[in-house]
Amino acid sequence: MSSDETSAVKDLIKVLHDGVNFYTDAKVELKGSGYESALQDMIDARQQALVRLQPLVFIRDGETESGKTLSGSLHKTYADILAAIKSNKSQVYIAELEELEDRTLEYIQKAQHEAVSIDIKTALNYIHKSLRQCHDRMRSLKRSAA
Repeated sequence: MSSDETSAVKDLIKVLHDGVNFYTDAKVELKGSGYESALQDMIDARQQALVRLQPLVFIRDGETESGKTLSGSLHKTYADILAAIKSNKSQVYIAELEELEDRTLEYIQKAQHEAVSIDIKTALNYIHKSLRQCHDRMRSLKRSAA
C-alpha cells in the first residue's frame, strides 16, 4: 500500500466511523419515527465496510484506524441543534444524513483513485456498491420526508 493509498483508506475509515456514530445517534433521536430499520441498515453497511478495510490497514500499518473526522462531528452537532429548533426533527436528520452519504461516496472515490493494491481495489469496489445503495436509499428518504 502506498502512502497515498494508506492515507485515503484511513480517511475513508474515519468517515465510516463518523457515519456509524451519526446514524446510531439519529436512530435514538428518531425512535418511533419509522426510520429505525433504514438507519440500522446504514449502520450495518458501514460496519461491514469497516470489517473489510480494517484488516487491510492493519496488515500494512500494524494498527487499525479508530479516529473520526472533525467535519463529521460538526455535522452531527449541527443536526442536533437544528433538530432542537425545528418542528420536523426527522426531516433535519434525514437531510444531514443524506449529506453524510454524499461525503462518504466522495471519500470512497478518492480512495479508489489512490488505490494501487488489488486487495484494496477489490474491497473499495465492493464497498462502493454497497454504500451507493445506502446513498440512493437516503436520498429517496429525504425526498419523501420533504
